Amino acid sequence: MADKFKSYTAPWQGQLILACRKCQKKLKGNPDLRALAKLKKTVKRHNNQHPEKMFHVINVPCMSMCPKDGVTIFNPAQQPVGLSVLRGLEDIEGIYCGL
Repeated sequence: MADKFKSYTAPWQGQLILACRKCQKKLKGNPDLRALAKLKKTVKRHNNQHPEKMFHVINVPCMSMCPKDGVTIFNPAQQPVGLSVLRGLEDIEGIYCGL
């Protein structure tokens, strides 16, 4: 048996963001928060406009931190490591500026 794990390159480019699927689902009925409800599409659109700093969103199950009118995210590259809450377009832009 092999002693080492096999490693593979990631099938995406850019920095990884984990976003709560349940938080996004709760925001679907609010037209003012559409960008947060479809965070993956919003980030993809931003990546196409600004390819110099790219992010990749993976939707994950509930992170047990359920903010009202917000989406919980985890950015492993952020220091100190922890969960963040996005509440609007300004917060999404904050991801690109390094929070």
